[in-house]
Amino acid sequence: MARVLIIDDDPTFGQRAVRCLEKAGMRARFHEGPFGSLHAVRETGCDIVLVDVDMPRLDGGLLVKMIRDAYGLGQTRIMLVGDRSDMELADLAISVGAHGYASKSLSDAELVGRVVELSGRRASRRPTPALG
Repeated sequence: MARVLIIDDDPTFGQRAVRCLEKAGMRARFHEGPFGSLHAVRETGCDIVLVDVDMPRLDGGLLVKMIRDAYGLGQTRIMLVGDRSDMELADLAISVGAHGYASKSLSDAELVGRVVELSGRRASRRPTPALG
């Protein structure tokens, strides 16, 4: 069972993600906003972190770099989420070293599918491609 941490300044998306991931049998926790995120990653022992790319005062790209520097990328998989196109998210994922990406506009089933796919993948240099 994957343990997922959602880091986002939008509680509506964060709570929605927790609900749909838990319904799919994963353990999920929402951390609101970027501050305290490194502590939340350590505290939860998560396998996957969903990081919003457009948070104020500390954007998701910088937060990914901070997580990577603090914990490496071997065990913890990072997926970018945002209100951007798949192409923009894919480019950003590659540039910051994230393992995958998902638009916030995906359906619950599509979001779960992306997280499940990422949880089954081993270390890779390419982010999880768009499904469908």
